[in-house]
Amino acid sequence: MTFGVPLFLIAAVAAAIPVVLHMISRQRAKEVPFSTLRFLQISVQKTRRRRRVNDVLLMLLRAAVLALIAVGLARPTLTGLKSLLGGAQRALVIVLDNSASMRVVDRQRARMDTALAAAGQVLDELGESDQAALLVTCGPGHPEVERLNPTQEKLRQVLNQVQPSYERADLGARLGQARELLSKTDAPNREIFVISDMQNLSWEGLKESKAKGSADEKRRPPTVVLVDCGREPEPDVAVTDVALEAAAPVAGLPVRASIELMNASSVMQQRHVELFVDGVGEGSSAMLDIPAGERTRCDLTFTPKRSGIHRGEARLAGEDGSPLDDRRYFAIAVGQGVPVAIVKAKRHEIPYLEDTFYIERALMPADAAGWAIRAKSFTAEELATESLKGFKVVYLVNLPAPDQDTAERLRSYVAAGGNLVWIGGDNVQPDAYNRMNEQAKGELLPAPLTEVRAAKAGEGRDSWSVSVLEKDEPALRTLVEPASLYQSVLVYKYLRLDVEKAPEMRVLGRLEGGDPILVERRVGQGTVMMLTTGAHVGWSNLPLRPIFLPLMLRLTLEVSGSAEARRSVLAGSPLVVPLESPRPTAIEVQPPSGALLRLAIENPSASDFRFGDTHEAGIYMVRPLETGRSDEMAFAVNMDPDEANLTKVDREELRSRLGSAPPVWAEDADDLSSTFRMMREGKSLWDVFLWAVLLALVGETFVANRVGTRGGAEGSGSGV
Repeated sequence: MTFGVPLFLIAAVAAAIPVVLHMISRQRAKEVPFSTLRFLQISVQKTRRRRRVNDVLLMLLRAAVLALIAVGLARPTLTGLKSLLGGAQRALVIVLDNSASMRVVDRQRARMDTALAAAGQVLDELGESDQAALLVTCGPGHPEVERLNPTQEKLRQVLNQVQPSYERADLGARLGQARELLSKTDAPNREIFVISDMQNLSWEGLKESKAKGSADEKRRPPTVVLVDCGREPEPDVAVTDVALEAAAPVAGLPVRASIELMNASSVMQQRHVELFVDGVGEGSSAMLDIPAGERTRCDLTFTPKRSGIHRGEARLAGEDGSPLDDRRYFAIAVGQGVPVAIVKAKRHEIPYLEDTFYIERALMPADAAGWAIRAKSFTAEELATESLKGFKVVYLVNLPAPDQDTAERLRSYVAAGGNLVWIGGDNVQPDAYNRMNEQAKGELLPAPLTEVRAAKAGEGRDSWSVSVLEKDEPALRTLVEPASLYQSVLVYKYLRLDVEKAPEMRVLGRLEGGDPILVERRVGQGTVMMLTTGAHVGWSNLPLRPIFLPLMLRLTLEVSGSAEARRSVLAGSPLVVPLESPRPTAIEVQPPSGALLRLAIENPSASDFRFGDTHEAGIYMVRPLETGRSDEMAFAVNMDPDEANLTKVDREELRSRLGSAPPVWAEDADDLSSTFRMMREGKSLWDVFLWAVLLALVGETFVANRVGTRGGAEGSGSGV
């Protein structure tokens, strides 16, 4: 504690006045014997003791009043350790929040500008012997300022370069890093300035940071100063999601973009959204009414005119509180048609009687121009000589078990990345299929077959219905609602599988009773699947149900890998590229800036390659080099949609998370002078002493009144 006017402390001597007066009043009176009052002696002694206690209390209260007035006039101030040490060295770390929410405009000024100005004020307060470090929450690291520096030149250079990022901040992690830095210095005064808009999202990692503790537990913890740059944001609407839906990602077929908007402000907003593909406007929505704090969706459609990768974005028209969340990027790869082979047992004079009749109608429509699939149909006999290399998917429909040579060709096809889909029927004999599978090293069937099971009316059952479809399977996700879509499928015969001997097999659909109807198993680089019932009306009514055509289409596109790849990541997250055989020697990355980066694969045994410099939003093109294939991929990198939620962290909750040392909240982010003064001079206790004087005076009045009343009563009693 320090005193602004210490001379007033001399006045505290006045506290002795009530003591002197009390001593004077204690002069003993001359004793005069008075025999008629000798019976009151006991009562008088008791009263005297009580008054003596009251007199002492009254004396102490009056002395306290005079002492408190004197100390209060001396302007007492509560100070920290650094004030007692005078001009001792300071070590200071600035944690600067540059997450996406810092681009929001408050009172016609971006929060980031307020934060940078506050950081400049903090640096201006440093002396020649002080040290400082700067920790920026997002974007590329700045190692040269992430350690304590005796000069400010580098820090100010970095501050001039810092821009709001598309990323999400983790203030808890940065606070832990700041404490770790300060634990390595011997400076007596250690401070951490956290300059942020105090978004609740940014503090979620603090619990983990607190749990780790500090490496400097024996010393007084550093002072944490919180500078809140968020005040009254201007109205803002954010584009938070773009979901693409297409019957098939093929040139000439329409794609629907479902765009989600969120109103982050407290009043209703009216906005419209525009769709751009490859830099060309593809449409605009009507004016949308978005209630305060709510989300809404609108759908826009575009039709790719060519194959290849298309880059798109959904963009809000006009300006609002934050330009960073006004657009969202997406990419879609489309082709000219997926090559598919449909193999039948033999041709029939009446096409309707062929087992592949319904499959061919689903995958080979009469008007195939611009269709998503290029299918070719041939017989099992032709399969022995047909090259499978150019086909993405091969459907084997109700075939007798292929001979050993054909089975080996099929096994090689799957191992190289091909996809086989077996479909049941009368020609499928479990024993023959199992022998074929054994000769092919168990790599042609998802699981061994046990029997053909048929419904029998005499047993009280004429069919089984489909009871479950795997909702997490991308090919089936759009087919699980309503449930009647698949529950109306009836199965009269099906192949039973020995599930226990195929633990790696995935069941995608089940019949009532639990037996699988659709299964999948990864083999090498490819996939083997089986539909345990038939594709003709003799085994099931599936070909006649509305689910059949979309099921076959989605299954073909998903198995072939031609379905739209969901390569969308949040800014700051790595791009993950699987390293498949043949392995590339290097990876070429083209970020939105247009620069070409050729990056070597340092770990030859790694299963994937990761590129972490994704601080900029936009489309990143990735190309594995020297593989002999065209494997160009597009990744859409976007802002974390939760950054549009500007809800602030609760101060009391934050105080409890920060631990034993309570934080100091800056009064005004635009002008930190009062905060610096308070930290330098301490917190004035004048108001505390005023309350103490008031309470002492109330107590003195109460005691004096009580003593006077009892004294009068006792005096009147003694005169009787």
